[in-house]
Amino acid sequence: MSARDDRAAALWADARRDAGWNAEKAAELTSWLKDRPDRAELLRRHEALLDDAALVWATQRVAARSQTPRGFGAFRRGRLFQPVMAAGLAAVAGVVVLAGVGLAPRGDRLVGKRGETQPIALADGSAVRLNGLSEVQVELGESERRLRLKGEGFFEVAPDKTRPFSVEVDGVRVTAVGTRFNVDQRPKADGAAIEVVVFEGAVDVRSNRGISMRVRAGERAVVSRGVIQRAVLAHPEVETDVPSWAKGWLEFNDATLVSVVEDLERASGVRVELADPAVARVLVSGRLASDQPENALAAMVGVHGLTLTRKGTDQFVISKS
Repeated sequence: MSARDDRAAALWADARRDAGWNAEKAAELTSWLKDRPDRAELLRRHEALLDDAALVWATQRVAARSQTPRGFGAFRRGRLFQPVMAAGLAAVAGVVVLAGVGLAPRGDRLVGKRGETQPIALADGSAVRLNGLSEVQVELGESERRLRLKGEGFFEVAPDKTRPFSVEVDGVRVTAVGTRFNVDQRPKADGAAIEVVVFEGAVDVRSNRGISMRVRAGERAVVSRGVIQRAVLAHPEVETDVPSWAKGWLEFNDATLVSVVEDLERASGVRVELADPAVARVLVSGRLASDQPENALAAMVGVHGLTLTRKGTDQFVISKS
């Protein structure tokens, strides 16, 4: 099974349930399936997944919760495991600062909790959201604003030309130019890779080797071994949006199962063991609801023909069937 066919099957399964489905699209699907029983089986799996009552219920629960007055837009369409290209989320309107959230004092250490992604207001008017197992040390000085990050955070920066706002992680410095951006620290065997995604404005990224690059809205930069690689996002977030993890979703496009599991563990607190290296290398494309980790795992293994076994409370093993 190729990752490309798997992604295409997911898209076809979703498209067949759309009101815009017509004879022309049906003919395209017939052509795609011709003499390919493997593709037909992939399509069957994805359609069975979309029809799974338990998964539909879980998604409806997430969608209903998202419509509570928390500053988030409602889901226009929602499925627990849905192709990224077919995803539809209403835009988030403006910066969210909840009533009752205190201002973080200068020099404070903020710690992210699993499943809690509400913004924390800083004393300068900026806001920070932290993913699970993440933390940031805030230092708001007279001449600069410096935050030291471990893990992943989304930053909405209040303008102040006299005090630059920068986020530092593993020797990499990301300096805001009036902006909203996400920084993610991803540990690797040969050292951490730092991913920066800009939602609005621009940032200046400086690596631990002194290499600098400006990254603008709709662009992504990855810093690894001191080298910065920049790319335009295939589907850039709108300026009023927030990262998918801050909405309770994890989105992937040809990501290895091991990296998907790492993100799910960070967001939800589950522990997942991959039985062998071949399972770890399985490529995943789609969207998972992080507040229903067991259903999310069941969705993945169902699509890829793997087996999910519960090992204990919030502990699972994924193996070949």
